[in-house]
Amino acid sequence: MKLKKFKRPMFKTSRRMAKVKSQGTRLEKTFASLLRKNGIKYQGQPKLFGKPDFRVKDTKVLIFCDSSFWHGRRKKEITGEAFRVNRRFWREKLLYNKNKDKRVNRVLRRRGWTVVRFWDDEILKHPDWVLKKLNKHVKTSK
Repeated sequence: MKLKKFKRPMFKTSRRMAKVKSQGTRLEKTFASLLRKNGIKYQGQPKLFGKPDFRVKDTKVLIFCDSSFWHGRRKKEITGEAFRVNRRFWREKLLYNKNKDKRVNRVLRRRGWTVVRFWDDEILKHPDWVLKKLNKHVKTSK
């Protein structure tokens, strides 16, 4: 799917968006801290298809820490209602990201990996639940 052209954003908007990181985010740092505190050995940013955020060592478990915005969790963003400008561009971009996530999951699972995805608010607000879910996958993967 090729994204459509969009109206050039204002300079302030462009500068703000350029600061959005894809690695070393607060979300990833929080998750890494959660893993360390609970004695889970991991590799950060393993060089694998789909660019997972973490791999649990000695298992076939890959972890993705997904931002609700960039991975299209909320309906308002997917439908484009959340945007005043470039609605079509953002709608297509977020739908593309969601479909890419599904493709990545499918390919990695075919290759024998267990793929676990957590939303940002789950990691930040419910770390105990995240850890419980992760441990379940780690136990079945060993």
